[in-house]
Amino acid sequence: MGGIRWAVPSMYHRRLLLVATGLSVLTAGLSVRLAALTLVHGQEYRDKAESVLTEKKLLPTARGRILDRRMRVLAQDKPDYVVSVRFPVITGQWAYEQASEAAYRANRERWTELDDEAKDQLVAAFLPAYDRQVEQMWQALSRLGRVPPDQLEQRKTTIVRRVNQIASSVWAGRLRERAARYNEPVRLIDVAQPIGEQVAYHEVLTNLDSQALIAVQGLIDAAKSDPALAVWEQVQVEPSKTREYPLETMTVVLDRSSLPGPLRSETPVEMTVEGVAAHVVGSLRGVLKEDVDRRPYRRGDGAGQAAIDLAGYLPGDRVGSWGIERSQEERLRGRRGQVVRHIDSSHEVRDEPVPGEDVVLTIDVALQSRVQAVMDPRLGLTTVQRWHGERPAPGSLRPQPGEPLNGAAVVLDVTHGHVLAAVSLPGISLGRLKDDPDSIWGDKVNQPWVNRVVAMPYQPGSTIKPVALVAGVTEGVVGERETIDCRGHLDPEVTNRYRCWIYKAYNSVHGPLNGDEALARSCNIYFYTVGRRLGAARLVRWYSDFGLGATTGCGLKEEAPGDLPDLSRASDPAAGGFSADDAVLMAIGQGRVRWTLLQAVGAYATIARGGRVVSPTFVMSQGQGIAPQKVGQLALNRAAVAETIEGLGEVVQQRYGTAHALVLLNEEPIFNLPGVRVFGKSGTAQASPLWVDQNGDHRFTSGVDKVVRKGDHAWMICLVQRPSSEQPDYAVGVVLEYAGSGAMVAGPVVNQILHAMRAEGYL
Repeated sequence: MGGIRWAVPSMYHRRLLLVATGLSVLTAGLSVRLAALTLVHGQEYRDKAESVLTEKKLLPTARGRILDRRMRVLAQDKPDYVVSVRFPVITGQWAYEQASEAAYRANRERWTELDDEAKDQLVAAFLPAYDRQVEQMWQALSRLGRVPPDQLEQRKTTIVRRVNQIASSVWAGRLRERAARYNEPVRLIDVAQPIGEQVAYHEVLTNLDSQALIAVQGLIDAAKSDPALAVWEQVQVEPSKTREYPLETMTVVLDRSSLPGPLRSETPVEMTVEGVAAHVVGSLRGVLKEDVDRRPYRRGDGAGQAAIDLAGYLPGDRVGSWGIERSQEERLRGRRGQVVRHIDSSHEVRDEPVPGEDVVLTIDVALQSRVQAVMDPRLGLTTVQRWHGERPAPGSLRPQPGEPLNGAAVVLDVTHGHVLAAVSLPGISLGRLKDDPDSIWGDKVNQPWVNRVVAMPYQPGSTIKPVALVAGVTEGVVGERETIDCRGHLDPEVTNRYRCWIYKAYNSVHGPLNGDEALARSCNIYFYTVGRRLGAARLVRWYSDFGLGATTGCGLKEEAPGDLPDLSRASDPAAGGFSADDAVLMAIGQGRVRWTLLQAVGAYATIARGGRVVSPTFVMSQGQGIAPQKVGQLALNRAAVAETIEGLGEVVQQRYGTAHALVLLNEEPIFNLPGVRVFGKSGTAQASPLWVDQNGDHRFTSGVDKVVRKGDHAWMICLVQRPSSEQPDYAVGVVLEYAGSGAMVAGPVVNQILHAMRAEGYL
């Protein structure tokens, strides 16, 4: 203290120093705070200031079109207006809330004195008036929208079910999160706060004409001053873009003069088919949290600033649900625009929207509609018929006479790998999906949502024998034109194992056969021998080279890779699929091998090209997000290819061929299109029983899960060649589930597809 007095001798100076010191401390504090505001939070406050001085308006974009190979529009955006209603009105909750408020207003002074029963009685007195308002509103919307009341009711039910499912999922997530955080049980009531969908508007009407729109808007405006129309304040009309699928329903005329006898007629039939190419083109759905998480509209950049992605997802956006709409989402979506107006200067900065790109498919929608008509159960080819063979016993788990069959068909251009038509049974239509979704998503037996062309792997059965023959001859384990003696069973001393189908059915044998003869007669002993000589690892490698066990990259995300033993584990003694027995079974398309119909026709096309690999594709146009087709060359023995093609020709052209004639229809030829050459292979493939997962555990539990189908899958795959061509031009395949004989069931379907191709100028 003395030191201070010596340095500052007078009381006045000491007080002056004290004040100066205090001011310095205060100034330093203000400086620190100012630095924090400027440096640390400066951008945040600048953003807030800028937001006050600017107005931002988003500009909508247009989703790209989907076109067929002849540039016909399969999907496009259509300017439209939609009528939406708030969720509490849809559930009926709004009427109760209004009645409760009215009861409270009328009895405000004594409300707290009333018990719950008395309050409920007062609310019930007001409720009918609000219920009538709601009912009259729905009647008006039904009339103005030209939608039957039961159809409108179904839409409401669908909305409520979907929102409740979303809420249940969100609440379950909250339960798990809170239980994990606090390590104690959490009640549902603790997390069941309303979600956005439970208070939002939901679309109930589209495609209203101008007079109907004016009428709806008039009722909404009148509700502002008329309490008797109060419910209309819960309705809104907004401009929108409806996704239109103009060729989803088409009418075709089919010539029936070439059908099998019982279905044959000289009178053509006109058929209207719905859901044309729906499994391929796809559809849209509302945006989900997973979409926003994947590409949000607003994202933090790590430095405390928000980065805006104008192509990011916002509530109310649409996103591809399946098919091309899903797989080409990034390309089709486009990017919205933006107008930023600076209020202080009236200056505008405009960022124009970028429309989505068009996507051109390889599909020919005219051929697609014809093939769908051929596959339609109403024509009769895909229902159980008497010429199919052994009639199933009543009550058995095989499809019964007259019952429709599930399956798929595909037409592939051999040269380019273009898929010209692809049909999955049962089909789906967008109208049915909107009005009665439970008939699709709730059908666990038939699973109509599955695209069986690409997403359902099947046991190949005998249809894989051409691949085994080419592999065996190319590897040299079977000589060119070498004969193998069919004695009915593979091993001389074991007569009840690895038998030929002719031995099991007729106690007969094929005798000595070379490769083409073995294909024509579908001799199991020949191909058992090929499999045994190749060995499992080598056979699996060949199957893999032909595309099994991997997706083709065809342009659809639903595609399944099929099943094949893992080659990387071939040397592991514990790995399944590499024993001698596995090789024997896989050579005839049984055991540990499954392929999709698209993989099957792709493999046949590779043989037709002499080993040149061109992977199948649904997408013709190349661009962002489009993987190029896989192209390569398998070093196939030319003689092996020739012998295989010759054998496939004998299958359908020679009397001894397994797909030559309909035995139960007086030997009617299966294929009767003049002027073309057909090379094919039928297959009757043993299939695992079809069962329904009743408890959702994804595994079969006896006594709990239900088996609903048993039997063999029916296959027919053909190569088709114009007279002027040097190699087959098209590969056509059909598979029908649990249908029995491949030749008798699937063969006539392929034949009619060839007639459809001629009608559209392909043959």
